Amino acid sequence: MMRTRLLLLGCLATACGGNISNDDLQFLNALPTRELLSAKLPGAESVRRMGISRQRVDSLALGEPSRLYDITRQAADEFNGGFDGVLSILEETRKSPPTTRAPELRIWGPAQDPGNPGHEMRIMMTREAERFDYRVQFRPMGSDEEAWWSALVGSFQSEGGPRQGKGTLSIFMAEVMEHGLNVPWMSDLKRLDIDYQTSTLPSSVRMHFIPVSGFELDYAYHEFPGGSGEMRFSRENLDIYPGEQKETLAILSRWTQDQGGMAIVEATGGDVPTDFTVTLVECWDASFRTTYEKRSWDADEEGNASSCPDVSPLGE
Repeated sequence: MMRTRLLLLGCLATACGGNISNDDLQFLNALPTRELLSAKLPGAESVRRMGISRQRVDSLALGEPSRLYDITRQAADEFNGGFDGVLSILEETRKSPPTTRAPELRIWGPAQDPGNPGHEMRIMMTREAERFDYRVQFRPMGSDEEAWWSALVGSFQSEGGPRQGKGTLSIFMAEVMEHGLNVPWMSDLKRLDIDYQTSTLPSSVRMHFIPVSGFELDYAYHEFPGGSGEMRFSRENLDIYPGEQKETLAILSRWTQDQGGMAIVEATGGDVPTDFTVTLVECWDASFRTTYEKRSWDADEEGNASSCPDVSPLGE
């Protein structure tokens, strides 16, 4: 699917020719990039090879691979995967001059979508002062201007410099499916909403997944200088509290570039008594192995809290 999207962008580039102007760059710099939006969790590849995914968050012996790091890694993968295909399209757009130019308008396309015969695609951007709006649109081949519909809409308010500002992005998966487009990675979602800001530190990205059925997911990611970061997210159907039922978890994970990290979990439902919340704190070292664990329902601690990295600069 992504290969066909890249072929399409190649078609858009060929349709125009010429060079990218300085004014074109102002439009292109308003598009989000992978570097700006992606969650950067240290060591994700090495821990993925450990194969430690679990549905139950049992107590572990110190020195074992951290379960909560692994859960955070899974969340970061989902977070980054949510916009991977879209960012690939937008990043390819940056390599191509627009097909149509007007003082406050740029259009790439239209061109036939190789992945969806009978449909064509375009990317349209408008500018008003320091605000940019953009759309990825489709229509049946041979249709008139009124037939264009938007699969994605986004905006960016520039503040203080190139790629500094506030942006939004919405992907309408349900509409894509209703129009008969073949986009498998969207098949289990209705909509994805993203907002982000890069004007001040820490930079932040928030995502809201609305699935076809089941639990809606929220992610909030903050990136700090020096490789530190944090992510807030939720999980359903994980077993953290003694008993047979599974709980709903609200997780705050924080990490450093090279000294490990920690996660604070609040659990409700399942075997947790009604109107109660239980907590779990777990720390991991630079090798992503558990160094400390504290459960609110257990008087004992595992390890020493002094082994946890200092994440106080990331906030309360």
